[in-house]
Amino acid sequence: MKLIACCLPLLLCACATLPPEATGAEPRSVAQAAPAPANQSTVVASRDNRITLYLGQRNLDEDDYTPVDEQSVFGVEYVREAPGSVIGWEIGLMGSYDEDRVGGFDVEGSTGELYGGVHKTFLTGVVRPYLGAGISFINSEVEVVGLGKDDDDSVAGYAHLGVLFQVSALFSLGLDARALFGSDMQIAGVSTDADYGQLALILGFAF
Repeated sequence: MKLIACCLPLLLCACATLPPEATGAEPRSVAQAAPAPANQSTVVASRDNRITLYLGQRNLDEDDYTPVDEQSVFGVEYVREAPGSVIGWEIGLMGSYDEDRVGGFDVEGSTGELYGGVHKTFLTGVVRPYLGAGISFINSEVEVVGLGKDDDDSVAGYAHLGVLFQVSALFSLGLDARALFGSDMQIAGVSTDADYGQLALILGFAF
């Protein structure tokens, strides 16, 4: 969460540098109110495809996964959503990892996830809220170094929501909140799951 707190001001700075025309603010002069030259691109242009990178933190069940329940997460997602379409779709890969030391032993925890579902972006200006939901296939592994490891897989549902700030025609920054639910696993003889809550910074590339 420290990563999110440190990087959040960058999003605010990026939005603060956008021109008044892009944010919907009233122009301060006649010159600012004049239309942009035809050869200038607009920051609110919509494109059919987007690649999104995720960097954040995934929180698993504290009772089952301590001391590796707070895992750093990285992911990549592809979204297909044509301008004017009722709804689009998404597919992605994510992985998370944490390590700690308990009782003289190194403990490592990780997850790997493949998912796909529907995606809907609202508005076409600089600020673009969105929703997504679908089905995920997730693997969770816990290892006590030197003693052994175990893992299990499960199918689960997921949902996420967030907001993109379109800082140019091609690039966007944002925040994403995500949850996975309904997984069922058995690791090292213990019935558990890989359900999680997640918060991440995102960087999007439109094409």
